[in-house]
Amino acid sequence: MKTAILGIVLLLAIPFAARAAESDLYGTWKLVSLNSKVIDTGEVDQPRGKLPKGYLIFSPDGHVMGVTLIEKRPKPESVDKMTDQQRIELFNTMNAYAATYKREGNKLTYRFEATHNEVTDRAATREIKIEGNKLTIVGEPARGMTDGKMRQTTTVWEKMAAPVTAKR
Repeated sequence: MKTAILGIVLLLAIPFAARAAESDLYGTWKLVSLNSKVIDTGEVDQPRGKLPKGYLIFSPDGHVMGVTLIEKRPKPESVDKMTDQQRIELFNTMNAYAATYKREGNKLTYRFEATHNEVTDRAATREIKIEGNKLTIVGEPARGMTDGKMRQTTTVWEKMAAPVTAKR
């Protein structure tokens, strides 16, 4: 009888454990590092600088939004005084998208719905690893946007704590 009860408890717990693992992904993540390996040479570099900025938001309904910015971006004096060259450089030093995602174990697949450059047909499968408040994402090899070389990008993100709301 004890064995039967234990078996039932374990069977009931499995879906909750899977759901808990899925929910570990939900929330806002801040970019810690971004490294890229050139497939042909094995060379690893930091194409967005040593301290890139970025955020990634996963929602329980299967949506994801992300933005990544190169460390050193133009700093226009104001919107009114921004030059066309500064606009081009600002555009070329960012990556932004909205997508739906599907998670299967450590595999995460995106279906892009909007991107900063309108290129929605791009690498969409990633391998993920969550350890505490750290998320590591390894993308499938894809052409680099700036140099056209086949690259594999690894990003590390830190989960952000929920903001403290002001009491009324």
